[in-house]
Parts: sequence; C-alpha cells; structure tokens
Amino acid sequence: MADAAPVGRAEEHRFFTGLALAMLGLTVLGFSRTYLLVPQLGLPADTLPFTPLVHLHAAVAFGWCLLFVMQAWLVASGRTLQHRKVGVLGVALYVALVLLGPFVAINATARYGAPPDELAFLAVSVGNIVAYTLLFGAALYWRRRPDVHKRLMLLGMVAMLTAPFGRLFALPYQLDHVVGPGLVVAALVWWDHRALGRMHPVTYYGGPAILLWELLPNAYMTTSWWMSIARWLVSTIAG
Repeated sequence: MADAAPVGRAEEHRFFTGLALAMLGLTVLGFSRTYLLVPQLGLPADTLPFTPLVHLHAAVAFGWCLLFVMQAWLVASGRTLQHRKVGVLGVALYVALVLLGPFVAINATARYGAPPDELAFLAVSVGNIVAYTLLFGAALYWRRRPDVHKRLMLLGMVAMLTAPFGRLFALPYQLDHVVGPGLVVAALVWWDHRALGRMHPVTYYGGPAILLWELLPNAYMTTSWWMSIARWLVSTIAG
C-alpha cells in the first residue's frame, strides 16, 4: 500500500474544525422544527408543551455542541492553553449531560403516559446516553493523547447526533440512527486514510462499535424484561 500523502497540522485542524461545524449545523437543522422554531411554527402534532427541564437539557446539549466547535477552533488557532482552560467548562457540561439525559428521557416517557411504544423507545434513548457518557468520559481520560482524544470526542458526538438525525427522517429498525451519524464515521475513516494511510485504532474499533450499538436496541426493546426495566425506571425516577 502506498504511503499517505503528507498532511500538515493546518489541514488536520481544518478537517476537525469543519467536521465540528457540520455536526453543529446538523444538530440545529434536526431540532429546528421540533424545538428551535416551535415559537414560530407551533408544536408538532402529538407533542406536549416543553417543561423547564426540557429547556435546561436543550441549553446544556446545545452548549456542549457550541463548546465542541469552540475547542476545535482554539486548537486550530494554536491556543492550546486556552483549550485546556475551557476544558474545565467541558467537564461541568459533561456532568450535566450525564445527569440530565436519562432524567429528561424517563420523564418524557412518563408525561406521555408510558405507552408501550414510548417504553420500548426508552431503550434507544438510554442506550445513546450510555454511549456518549462512556465515550466522552474516555476522551477526558485520554486528553493528553490528542490523536485519541479528538477521535473519541467525535465518536461521542456520533451518539448525540442520533437524536437530530432521527428528527430529519425515519427509517425502520432505527436505521436513521445509523445512516446519518454514520456519515461522521465515514468522514473520519476517510481522514485517517488521507492522513495516516490506515485507520487509527480508535476509528477502527470505535466507529463500527458505535454504529452497531445504535442497532442493538432492536434486539430487546420490545421484550418483556426490557419493558419491566423501563416501567421500573419510569415509576422510580418520574413516579
């Protein structure tokens, strides 16, 4: 196999910053009709009014996306010291995401009366929360390894992108949670081959793993044992 063409740090920074901006744009697009433009367009059919908790969760999640872009820009502009200092805010937002994510998902299920389809979909919501919690946590742990850190952060964003992509189009068997976010994985695979001539281990193992993880709930989301767990979560946390 031929060696990869030399890639400078400036080109690398442009790629990761551009990808961060693209993910922010997709997030805004995905939530535009169901959240951001609701004051102008009204609530979608069969949607309950938003609670303060939902607004808080939205602020934290969008804040995380904006911080992700800002951190990529700081590194690209050579401001690594500021990047590390701002990372303290990232830890606070990470904790807020981890705490608010499951609480909002479970309370939303309870507000809709916990019908079977909502209880089943809770497997997807909780699965995504587990995925980005682990990936962002691993990225924080490996923060002194930039090549590992940035790829883990991107894969964590893949787990978060399933929500906005799921609002753009619907496919059976949760495939919309794979097809859309899979574009980010494909971009990372392309970049690795462009810059390294091979896939980075994080991309090689983590890319397929996060996409398969998104399909995993299909195997159990309608089973009796998951329904029992989902009902217990709703009664315990939102009861």
